[in-house]
Amino acid sequence: MLSDQQRAALTARLRNNRRTREAAVGPVVELSAGGGMPVFAPHAVGGSVHEYAALARQLDGICRLYGITASGLRAGQRPGASLAEMATRYAQLIRRAQPDGPYRLIGWSMGGVLAYETALRLVDGGARVALVALVDTPARTVASYAGSEEALAALFVADAVRDSGGEAPICGRLPVPDQLDALAKHLTGGGNDTEALRDELDRRYAVFAAHTAALAGYRPTTALPADAVLIGCEGSVDSTADWATMFRGTVTVARTVGDHYSCLRPPWIADIAQAIRDRL
Repeated sequence: MLSDQQRAALTARLRNNRRTREAAVGPVVELSAGGGMPVFAPHAVGGSVHEYAALARQLDGICRLYGITASGLRAGQRPGASLAEMATRYAQLIRRAQPDGPYRLIGWSMGGVLAYETALRLVDGGARVALVALVDTPARTVASYAGSEEALAALFVADAVRDSGGEAPICGRLPVPDQLDALAKHLTGGGNDTEALRDELDRRYAVFAAHTAALAGYRPTTALPADAVLIGCEGSVDSTADWATMFRGTVTVARTVGDHYSCLRPPWIADIAQAIRDRL
């Protein structure tokens, strides 16, 4: 399923959030320390922002990339219940981090939907949004992502594994706790920290379930007065034409041969970063 290196990397991300930089600084995470204009990147369906690390390195010196992590990843937190709730909160967080516009946002997958919805709320609040970059972001989502809890847990496992470059296991018929137990044991090799990682997986699965429910049946409805960079990926449904109608500014469309999960890793991330740099 995963190589030893991939397993170690995924385990490190999924361990107790008290050990992570995200937990130390709160929901807005500075992903690049260089100078330049601030740019904000909301999380994808899993809730964390590690996916943007390579992009932050590519854009270092041009902008300061800030990730926005989801509620629910830490003990005692509740996952966001709707896209509207999340976007409203993220607009507030962005304005707190950058009191004055213009604002620039980047989002991959569900993060693109949140970037667009958050930008709408910034505009509704009287702010100017200069640019929104959407990377392989769906404009029309299915009414339901899974027909059962077991199938949804299998999607969660697959999403986590594919994000690390491995192949998704076939385990959709197992009860949810058994799937999460198997993933925790696989990642830790059955070591002493399996229980702590299992607690982390419970929280992350709850976030994943809430986010897939919020995203199901999504359609953008309001044209945004901003420029856009729309990037489609090989093997994904091309939503760039649908998104192009939702911006009242200059729209740039690009494609990469990287797939939905590999596009934010080398070598394909260079293509995406270049398309964004050209507009920043």
